[in-house]
Amino acid sequence: MTKHFDKDLIKLNEKISKLGSLIVESSAKSIVMLQNFDLSIAAEILASEVAVNEMEVEIENECLKVLALHQPVAADLRFLIVVLKVNNDLERMGDQFVNIAERVRFLKDQPRVVSDIDLVKMGEVGSRMVGLSMTALTMRDPDIAREVLQMDDELDALHSRSFQVLQDAMRKNKEMITPAISYMTISSNLERLGDLATNIAEEIIFMQEGEVVRHQ
Repeated sequence: MTKHFDKDLIKLNEKISKLGSLIVESSAKSIVMLQNFDLSIAAEILASEVAVNEMEVEIENECLKVLALHQPVAADLRFLIVVLKVNNDLERMGDQFVNIAERVRFLKDQPRVVSDIDLVKMGEVGSRMVGLSMTALTMRDPDIAREVLQMDDELDALHSRSFQVLQDAMRKNKEMITPAISYMTISSNLERLGDLATNIAEEIIFMQEGEVVRHQ
């Protein structure tokens, strides 16, 4: 029983790492896409959604099967709970990238908002948070997870500033309202990406130290 359980845990770890790699890849692509509004990259991100969704369902089913068959306790139980939560967060990250890609496709033929908004910077911060959260999960390192928590304030500040700049742009030129709303949506998606990476980091700290750091 123990040998089979260990194999199941290893398989789950490999699968969640693979899903994380897909998300990290989409994260890197999104930065390039935001730099030049490359529709071919947007298409790649949209196409990857199918694989992400399929893997999310597969991992969830595998987790539930392991819980039912082996009835784990202590550290092993915490690991499975964290995998279930991280799995959901990764799928939702994929949704954020899809939303961004759809907005980029819409904005391609819209007038550009000439304002000092730095979505690329937001993308870079969010992408680094995603990458670090997955490194923390792979290495089971709560210190790296805490780095992610510290970066969330920076992303929130960039998001708040983007909203203010875009609101000013809309007040000055009504023709900018439609594209500015899409830029706001992208900013919100990037901010949400950071929240999801933060969720993963918090779960890693719980898994390794048994400490619940949410809402602190």
